[in-house]
Amino acid sequence: MVPSGEVTIVPFPPTATNRLLPNATAESEFPYIIQVEFGASEFAPGDEIVISSLRGNREHLEPDGRYALDGTYTLASSESADLAWFSTSRGSSGSTPVTDEEHVMVSRGSGKFHLEKTLLDDGWLHISFYVNGHSHGGVYFGEKGSEKTVLRRKGWSDFSDPSPEKPGHKSRAIENGAALLSEAGNTAIMAFLGNPIPAPSNLDAKYSPTNLMAAFTAMSGKAGWPIQRLAVDDSEFPFLLYGVLAGRHELADRDIREVKGYEYGGSVRGSTAAGSTYFSLNITPRDQYPSDLIAPCNRRLMVRLQMLAEAAGKPD
Repeated sequence: MVPSGEVTIVPFPPTATNRLLPNATAESEFPYIIQVEFGASEFAPGDEIVISSLRGNREHLEPDGRYALDGTYTLASSESADLAWFSTSRGSSGSTPVTDEEHVMVSRGSGKFHLEKTLLDDGWLHISFYVNGHSHGGVYFGEKGSEKTVLRRKGWSDFSDPSPEKPGHKSRAIENGAALLSEAGNTAIMAFLGNPIPAPSNLDAKYSPTNLMAAFTAMSGKAGWPIQRLAVDDSEFPFLLYGVLAGRHELADRDIREVKGYEYGGSVRGSTAAGSTYFSLNITPRDQYPSDLIAPCNRRLMVRLQMLAEAAGKPD
């Protein structure tokens, strides 16, 4: 089991409002200190990310603003990882490219980081470790006093082995009715499905969680799919998209192929009482699957799609 790590909060200056830095930095690119509010977090044992400073060229977190993030990290669960400052989309914002300033490769141990980012959408910010293209724990954060900028609950795990629960928190497994596999029927089903499939070590970055979300956002813009909610299940491979679209939509193969490099690989969808479309979707081409694991990938795929669609269709 992978226990959830604790987020260390470094106190900011005791003030209720943003203020200019009292030194030469006040005349630099990031003159404002923004107080941080922490949200959902999950880490592998021994891992930690500590945010010590969030600064910007604007007083608040907002699209087109430019910001700098400083802090420290401890990586104990892997030899190396990509430490990245990304945004989880919550609407149709278009494709957002990843710049070199937003991530840095780190090795096992502890160190400092400095990342810079221009906000191209109003998504939920997080800083996370990525190992072999797979999210490997991190923390969501936003601006203190601006609740809409903070993702309080992820609803998914960064690890294939669920973490022990914190008080008041339910994992995706519990939300979907999972239980200890004590009955013979459940045991037989789990034996047939096999173990979760890890992402290939040489996986094309095009099929990483961040780029899958960017690709789907681009598809939605071309096909006229208004996104209400969007997320990626990266607990195993292939990574799957799921969420809710405003109105009724088919997620047609031709619309998916409009964005080069992606193809329809299965979906489950339905309609909410409000007339929206909830869905789960695979757009990773089959030639990206490990050649010796195609069958187990496919066996697990349909079960995962059904679970994610049902989760997406539940009312908030």
